[in-house]
Amino acid sequence: MPDQKEERVFTIPLRRAFVTEQTNRGWKAMDLARAFLERHMKGTVKMGKSINESVWARGIQNPPRRIRVHAVKERIDEENIIFAELVGTEIKKPSAEEIKKKEQKEKEKEKKIREERRERKGKSEAEKIKEEKEASVARETAEVKAEEKKIEEKK
Repeated sequence: MPDQKEERVFTIPLRRAFVTEQTNRGWKAMDLARAFLERHMKGTVKMGKSINESVWARGIQNPPRRIRVHAVKERIDEENIIFAELVGTEIKKPSAEEIKKKEQKEKEKEKKIREERRERKGKSEAEKIKEEKEASVARETAEVKAEEKKIEEKK
């Protein structure tokens, strides 16, 4: 089955972003735009740079009331992915090679994080063992000293 494409142009209302605190309006506008596209196009959304720049152009407290977006839905590897940009901006879709490189990079990053966690966990266990050895040595020396005192007292 060939890749299915679906293209649409939406005017996304962002007025609900103004209901939240002033210091969160930009974040809320981005969330609203993503949710709108997910709801109407049914898939995972990849927002373009132009949308991000237009929402944040006037700062976090004053995003636009609405934005016009051109969205393209493609089926890639059994998953619907929606690429979105402002109307008039070219939609740049990553190639299969770029997607594979990104996935590989993410896997390497996760692997590195897991290894670092194991090392930290191993170090903490090694430190615990070392502390237990030191504690047992301290107990033994205390016992030896106690025995020496008993011997001296007998004399």
